[in-house]
Amino acid sequence: MFIDSFTGNKNTKLSLGELIKSSRLSHAVLIFAKEGCGANCFARLLAADIIGTDTDGLKLIEQQAHPQVQIIKGSGASGQIKVDSVREINSNVNFSSIGGEKRVVIIQNCENFNTNSANALLKNLEEPKDDITYILTTTDVSKILSTIRSRCQMYSLSQPSLQETKEYFAKVDSAEKDELIKIYSGNIGMVKDALENPKRFEILQKALSAQKLISRGESYELAKLLFGFNKKKEDFVLFLKDLEFICDQNLSQANVNIMNAVIDCRSALARNANLGLIMENFIIAVKK
Repeated sequence: MFIDSFTGNKNTKLSLGELIKSSRLSHAVLIFAKEGCGANCFARLLAADIIGTDTDGLKLIEQQAHPQVQIIKGSGASGQIKVDSVREINSNVNFSSIGGEKRVVIIQNCENFNTNSANALLKNLEEPKDDITYILTTTDVSKILSTIRSRCQMYSLSQPSLQETKEYFAKVDSAEKDELIKIYSGNIGMVKDALENPKRFEILQKALSAQKLISRGESYELAKLLFGFNKKKEDFVLFLKDLEFICDQNLSQANVNIMNAVIDCRSALARNANLGLIMENFIIAVKK
């Protein structure tokens, strides 16, 4: 099965594999994992196993081009899943498949539902069609409506060990991989993103520089670095994430202060506060 290729999580893979083989898998599955631990990747592998496709079919799923698998995800810096996306699901599933083929709807990061989109999905989960399986992924179960959770079989994916992560990247020829594995504590998704995406790697380097500037009390240089993210909200969100990972490696009082400032920044971003003002407040907070 394709899910067997996923790193770690042996018991979860065994359980789901048996349910698929015996046709006892629920019409709705909720996959929970910390960010970067592969919930969305696992969902695509699971979808391939459910519809019984081959390697070429999996490639089509990953390209969002397989006729039996529909993938829904949020948009923008907030990643919010809008009700129109769920209505698109409804229009596509409210008919029986030709030949009775199994179909899968993957909804990525469903903690980003708003009230309207969550309620629209709930209607489908309450009256499921026999040939459709919903796979929902999330990094925060607490943000999902209890009425949705109660209609899903829930599975948790654990982060692989450092050794498993090193084995995963064993054939990767990169001088940076060991340092990235250390920074991201073995989080395969984030290591992979930094290795493959030059822009993502650049953001990490800025986070490393920011931590050093803060430790040296160089507020002016920090301000210059931060305001490079002006009008780049999505990049700034990634920068904050990286800064938190870096500080989490050494929980000194200074790094704890930085992490608290990061939390305040995230709260302000969620309120759509002015990005420039958020940066100014961050600089003030880390000087304390």
